[in-house]
Amino acid sequence: MLHRRAAAVVRFSSLGDVLLAAHVPGYLKEEDSGRRVLFVTKERYANLLRGHPHVDRVYAVRERHGGYAPTPSCISGSLRDLIYAMRRDGVEEILDLHRNWRSFRVRTAFSDAKHRLPPKYALRRRLMVYARWLKPAPVPPLLRTYRRLCGLDPAGGSEAWLRRALSDVELERGAERAGRGALARGFILLGAGARWETKRWPARHFVALADRIERERGLESLYAVAPGERAAAELMPLLPGREGALLALPFRELAALAAHARAVVSNDSAVLHLGPALGIPAVGVFGGTVPQFGFARQGPLDEVAEIEVGCRPCGVHGRSRCPLGHHACMKRLDPDLTFRALARALDGAGAASAAAVSRA
Repeated sequence: MLHRRAAAVVRFSSLGDVLLAAHVPGYLKEEDSGRRVLFVTKERYANLLRGHPHVDRVYAVRERHGGYAPTPSCISGSLRDLIYAMRRDGVEEILDLHRNWRSFRVRTAFSDAKHRLPPKYALRRRLMVYARWLKPAPVPPLLRTYRRLCGLDPAGGSEAWLRRALSDVELERGAERAGRGALARGFILLGAGARWETKRWPARHFVALADRIERERGLESLYAVAPGERAAAELMPLLPGREGALLALPFRELAALAAHARAVVSNDSAVLHLGPALGIPAVGVFGGTVPQFGFARQGPLDEVAEIEVGCRPCGVHGRSRCPLGHHACMKRLDPDLTFRALARALDGAGAASAAAVSRA
């Protein structure tokens, strides 16, 4: 018999947003441990949620390329088909984290269900870009907003759901890809890519940061980019003899590797959100976007690296090129500043670990 309280979390895209939204099932189970939780997303992100400890079933909206084989824990189909299947699953509550026309269709299909919607901060973010003189208040970190939405203390912690979702085999393969040397010495994962140019810290700065990390912390660095991404071509000539440190992996495989890292340093991209999903510190490098948008400092040990430039933020999502042509927000962001942010995160993680041991 189905539990009377089945809740559906709706977040169709994009990758980073789905990573953050995937914390919500854990919050819902914290609120009501007997509740069944479903997750509605695009087909391309269904694999990311495989093995999620708090998701009872994934509903994957089929896309044009198709090809995702349905399983007992994942149903794939058109949105209309999925709504029909969700009715049979006894959905009595909808958490619409996307709030677009497609998620509105889901809500209207379950008009008798309880609806929970987080605040829509799009206008506030646009004011930060186009009307900075109004000094709009910063958007709170998104995971705090989600905890409040679930009736929990916003300052509470978040479980490393992705670490639990990865299988032992996946984690072993991730360790193999990292390499014995990186595992023995410890390593930092550097998220050097980003879809938008205004979000990309120069490749030479990432390499300088890696050199400083090795020199002062004795840790290795591995570089993460998306397959075919421009950042890979920029990094390759800067890594003579170290090409193996440049990784262009499918995202779940990258996550299995990142699970062994000491921390993540990343541009404002999906790689940054691996930190809270895996329970490791994350340092966000911000240029054309800003931490005040709510996508930084999701965890207690997270840090940011940024410099004040009068023209930032220049876009809500990032831009294909700097509107003023100088990209000063990233080019002038010295690797030393980012290293100091990382050092604070690592020292905080070490202190937290020592405190946990002493309590035990």
